[in-house]
Amino acid sequence: MENIANTAAAFRLTSEQLQDISQAMCRKIKEGLDEDGGEIKAIPAYLQQPAQGLKGRVLIVDIGGTNVRAAIVELFPDGTCEVKAGPLKDHIPSGRQGKPFSSQEFFAFQAKLALQLNPEPNLPVGYCFSYPAQSTPDSDASLIHWTKDIHVTNVEGRPVGKLLGEAFADLGYQTGKITVLNDTVAALLAGAGAHAQEFDKFIGLIAGTGTNMAGFVKVSPCNKLGALPWNKSTMAVNLESGNFTPPYLNAYDDLMDSQMDMPGRQRFEKALSGYYLPFLYAQACPEDKSFDPYEGSSVLTAKRDEENDEIAEAILTRSADLIAAGLAGFIKALGNEGHFCIAAEGSRYWADPLLAPYVQELLPKLVGPQVTFKIIKVDNANLLGAAYAALSHN
Repeated sequence: MENIANTAAAFRLTSEQLQDISQAMCRKIKEGLDEDGGEIKAIPAYLQQPAQGLKGRVLIVDIGGTNVRAAIVELFPDGTCEVKAGPLKDHIPSGRQGKPFSSQEFFAFQAKLALQLNPEPNLPVGYCFSYPAQSTPDSDASLIHWTKDIHVTNVEGRPVGKLLGEAFADLGYQTGKITVLNDTVAALLAGAGAHAQEFDKFIGLIAGTGTNMAGFVKVSPCNKLGALPWNKSTMAVNLESGNFTPPYLNAYDDLMDSQMDMPGRQRFEKALSGYYLPFLYAQACPEDKSFDPYEGSSVLTAKRDEENDEIAEAILTRSADLIAAGLAGFIKALGNEGHFCIAAEGSRYWADPLLAPYVQELLPKLVGPQVTFKIIKVDNANLLGAAYAALSHN
């Protein structure tokens, strides 16, 4: 029992430590907004808050850490949307656990799923691509590197929107303009478009297979943003905050990191997101031979809730602590005042019944009374956000 208590204690964070983590996140965000090459990439998305009155029909392709979805979405001037066809969903068939997956197979798989919707020709495409990618002013984005233990050959450094368009063309379908955006930016746009009248600041949060944050940042104080071909006062920025290395990681984090993809990178993501938490538990409890980390983080919540497993509880609680501290760090970087809409997406955030209320209670203690906020779930956020992006660029 003492060993269990000691292992669980390695994952406990004090209030002072959480403040340290939030301040470190704030510093790294500001560094990333000023120059390239930092721990937090702060990637410009070349998108602004959605204009009111956007309307039209869009073909959506949404690839996440585990699944691909496709849908045809109609956006109406009042900010609502209707899914006209789909969404169809399929599991990414390979690319993980050492199974090879070529770029041709990867993009053809997505295009074939979308064409099952029988889209009319030349629809604009909103391509929600949930991996670190460098957005470009022409609305495409080049993959920086794979995350979430996905590996597809011959994609890094190449424009993924162009590759998807070529896959559609090979199958005989001509798309309209393809607009690529990160899933976190899609959540941000969905929250901002649907709740523009209620809030003055917006954040998109992903806490699922992986983790990330995005927000609208004032261009003028940021050296990097100010040098871009962009004439608006604010721009959506994809932080790629999963690459943040928070203080107070422990020996189990280090051991798991050394054995997973990208050692030394994505340390924040590896400490809190759904794909990695079961592997962290496996490191902390190597004697539990029946535990299969590939079954996902729902097994941890079951251990906590049904078996009163103290180590599972500590790992899941720290995950929630880190989500709140990360949000606090971003809010501080954005000025630490205002009325925030936080559009949260991901199974880690919403599938664990204890996580959302925990973050709701902890976050005010980290940011203070000058900040008010509401954490919301937008229905079909990726689809809605991708539609906003596609119609903004169309």
